[in-house]
Amino acid sequence: MTFLDTRPFQPASRMAKGPARQFVFLLLPTYSPLDVSIAIETLSEANAAGATPSYTWRVHSETGQPLRSHSGVSIAVDGGLDDIDMSATILLCGGNRMEAPASRAVINLLRKAARHGATLGSFGSGCAILAQAGLLPEKKIAAHWAISTAIQETFPEIDVCEQVYEAKGKAMTCAGGLATLDMFLALISEHQGVECAHDAAAALVCSNIRDQENEQTLSLSCRLGSQSEHLIAAVELMKDTLEHPLPSAEIAQRVGVSGRQLERLFAKHLGMSPKSYNDKLRLERARRLLQQTNMTPLEIAVANGFTSTTHFSKLYRKRFGASPYAERGVPTC
Repeated sequence: MTFLDTRPFQPASRMAKGPARQFVFLLLPTYSPLDVSIAIETLSEANAAGATPSYTWRVHSETGQPLRSHSGVSIAVDGGLDDIDMSATILLCGGNRMEAPASRAVINLLRKAARHGATLGSFGSGCAILAQAGLLPEKKIAAHWAISTAIQETFPEIDVCEQVYEAKGKAMTCAGGLATLDMFLALISEHQGVECAHDAAAALVCSNIRDQENEQTLSLSCRLGSQSEHLIAAVELMKDTLEHPLPSAEIAQRVGVSGRQLERLFAKHLGMSPKSYNDKLRLERARRLLQQTNMTPLEIAVANGFTSTTHFSKLYRKRFGASPYAERGVPTC
């Protein structure tokens, strides 16, 4: 097991004096050590670049004990919930797995901090806890793409965007991973100016800073390995209609090609028929919901356009080698 000491470094004598901007990183069970480390290193480099006032930070867990991540890394913590400063910016550190509902103690802490005017934020799945606490007034969040479907199904009133981060008012949410660097560089630019943010980015060997309009993953054309406008439009249409899938002939008509042309495009670039690719998208979405939500297999089948649970189970087993019930951990009869 690896332990990381994340306590604030002692600033050099040249550092400017003044009141600190304090951040609290509250570790959740699914947290990613990478997110926490990137955030702290970015603040540290901003301090080294002369941030005024300088930044400080503390790491907390609900129990006040070190919390082991899924990757086997444990981060040293500075305290539990009772030790959190209500005037700090509090960031819920989740990962790319869906969070279980938070305890009453965590919810009460967040609501109390909000009443004190604290800025609240999250990495990855931490946004689900903010939604559970009713602390997302803007109703728009950034979450890791792997859990965005689960969050949308669990909190249908929330708009889950595909951007790297979303920051507005007293709430900021981030997809996590390298998007953490983008969000913190934006915060530093806002607090300290562009030059300080650029100095921090340079120290971290970051040559390209994304803003919150950038999407989390490569463009669809890059992921598909094709610049075909008709193929890209067809896949985008499939993604938009997973709950009510369209026949291949209608997809072809909507994107402006014949059915035979569409078949050729999918065979050439994706190695399968349009129907098979559509089924693949629906089954992958169903799998994420099975793994990350408490929705029943029947509810998940309906949410992904399958009219029969028997047909859904058959296709699911064929693609993933196990039934939906086995995926959920429920033994089959």
